[in-house]
Amino acid sequence: MEAAAGGLGALRASQADRERVIDTVKAAFVRGQLTLGDLEARVDQALAARTYAELSAVIDGIPAGSDLARPPKPARAQPRRPRNRPVNRGFWVITATTLAAGVWAGMVAGAAAAVIVAMFMLNLAALATRP
Repeated sequence: MEAAAGGLGALRASQADRERVIDTVKAAFVRGQLTLGDLEARVDQALAARTYAELSAVIDGIPAGSDLARPPKPARAQPRRPRNRPVNRGFWVITATTLAAGVWAGMVAGAAAAVIVAMFMLNLAALATRP
């Protein structure tokens, strides 16, 4: 750590500093520079560190790699669908008409006619409200 090298090793380290050191240790493990036991020991040491000097001791012996300074790329976000999409007024008109036509057909011609009229009107509603 730069602060430890500059004589400021007694300053308290933040949680973000500890997390950066842990990320460095993890990257070294992924590159094959540390064993699993060494990784676990260094992570425990980083979590217990309170000063920059203690954090600097955690990464001693790990060669600096160019990929350590780069944060990981964020995952590609999925496109979001709108949550509150306004409903076409025509949808409500056709739905009400379908209900009325179904009731009328049911009273005049029977249940089978009501089903046929309702299916026709719902298909009409689907066509009329397409974007």
